[in-house]
Amino acid sequence: MSDLMVKIIYPASDAVFYITTRQPKTDLEWGELQGKTLALAESANLLMLPGRARDQDRWMQDSRLMLDAGIAAYRAAKRKDLAALEAVNDQLYVSCTSCHQHYRPNYGRRPTPDSASAAVASPAPLALPAPPPAPAPSVQPAPPAQTIEGRWKLRTAEDRRADGSVARYPWGQHPVGSIVVQGGACYLQIMSSDTPSFSAAGTPAAEQMKAALLSTYIAYSGPCAINESEGSVTLKVDAAWRPDYVGTEQKRFFRFENGMLLFGPAPGSTRAGTETLTRRLTLERVP
Repeated sequence: MSDLMVKIIYPASDAVFYITTRQPKTDLEWGELQGKTLALAESANLLMLPGRARDQDRWMQDSRLMLDAGIAAYRAAKRKDLAALEAVNDQLYVSCTSCHQHYRPNYGRRPTPDSASAAVASPAPLALPAPPPAPAPSVQPAPPAQTIEGRWKLRTAEDRRADGSVARYPWGQHPVGSIVVQGGACYLQIMSSDTPSFSAAGTPAAEQMKAALLSTYIAYSGPCAINESEGSVTLKVDAAWRPDYVGTEQKRFFRFENGMLLFGPAPGSTRAGTETLTRRLTLERVP
């Protein structure tokens, strides 16, 4: 299991996670990427083989999540579709963190000095490995761990299809807003900065304005719990622009990419007609 993770799954998944900074340029490089994404999908099948599967419940569910992500990545690589590969990031990230959280001992926790010494003296039983070894010298080292704590300014808000294309802009193409996470409390506010236009006849302008404000504005706040290992925030809403939000729990997922915060609900949880979409907010930290 350890060799499978370190030798195949980690390098293959990194090729997808870092696609924006390691974009293939030649047919040879695209062919190598196709091989890695295919290895990622087939590794999920290997995880489900008798003798490797830890159980027939959660383990199989998490492995199938990785299989679906690997297949989507392979198809995108065959099309040389960078946007679709970037869109697979969230799906793959959820499959990895879910499995590690349930089956990797002390995932997301720093070992104490005593436990670290004990590990050297007495090898631990076979388990999912620690993070992968440092990349090859030609690859830039991973940036230091980031935290969602602080104030973030909204740059873009998009609802994306599975292939990475943008289906709609929920707050127009020029949204403004921010997310603040501080001291166990969270606050989110988003609005459209586009000037609305109203019809001259029919509904009074004041009523049209009220409808436009309700559909182009969102805000809620309350105490929140951050799960850094899962990359999630669960907010208990105690104030909101809509009364039916008050008293609910809102869970959102986040990750960092090139210094930006990518934030939104679970992949595929947003619907528009018959389409299943993934909402992505892109934000930058405010000093």
